[in-house]
Amino acid sequence: MSEKIAVLVDSGCDVPQSVIAASPNLAIVALNVRQNGVDYLDGVDLTPDEFYAHLTPNNLPQTASPAPAVVAAHMQDLFNAGYTKILALSISGALSATYQGMRLAAQEFKAGQVMVLDTKSAGIGSGLLVAYALKLIADGQEFADVIAAVQHSIQHSGVWLYIPSLTYLQAGGRIGKVAGTLGSVLNIKPLLSVNDNGEIIAVGKVRSEKKAVQKLIDIALATAGPHATIAVAHGANFELLHEVTAQIEATGRHVEFTGSVSPAIGVHTGPGLIGVAVQNP
Repeated sequence: MSEKIAVLVDSGCDVPQSVIAASPNLAIVALNVRQNGVDYLDGVDLTPDEFYAHLTPNNLPQTASPAPAVVAAHMQDLFNAGYTKILALSISGALSATYQGMRLAAQEFKAGQVMVLDTKSAGIGSGLLVAYALKLIADGQEFADVIAAVQHSIQHSGVWLYIPSLTYLQAGGRIGKVAGTLGSVLNIKPLLSVNDNGEIIAVGKVRSEKKAVQKLIDIALATAGPHATIAVAHGANFELLHEVTAQIEATGRHVEFTGSVSPAIGVHTGPGLIGVAVQNP
């Protein structure tokens, strides 16, 4: 019997909307977001626009990973729909418990039916890896080959972020090694990335947004191979989204996808974020 492969991801992987629309074999399990005392399912009953409109440092939402039982139910639904294999992809296990939850859920099924991979990334960085996996499946690749290719791409891809303020990362406890690097210097515009362990790290600091954006683009494009897929994402910052996209395309590189940063990620980054992701096959 031929393989019928599905992909299961968490909503912290900002999969481009066009990819979601074109992928019936993609399922997304929502992270939980509590904002203003109300519980929401990320991307289900809370849109990025609604989320950012009410986001302030003094009213910080909380996030929680989906319970393993919820993840297992999504997996069972995919098997019930006729899929024989599931590739589950999560945002960085260093940033969220979702990866471990997916691994626990996978234990409910026969060995070899579900493969869980940590993207060691987040947001649009994870989203591009999901898009790559779906393309490989659409091209008819075998399950083992899809897994190997995605694992290779995880090691050679990345995401770089410009965040106007560290306030939200500090409040959410996700700042990790960044704090010691940047300290509490005023007016610093931090450039962040995710290292090989999936942890947020500082990769630069400048004192103006213009310089921050240019350095962000330079760093990201320096890693982009000839067959790389490039995407730009924003957190309630359409103006900068268009500016960064235009600057990248002015270099001769094509921006394949643009989109919003999901509430599950925006909780920790705050508004104004710009992210550039590069996925190398």
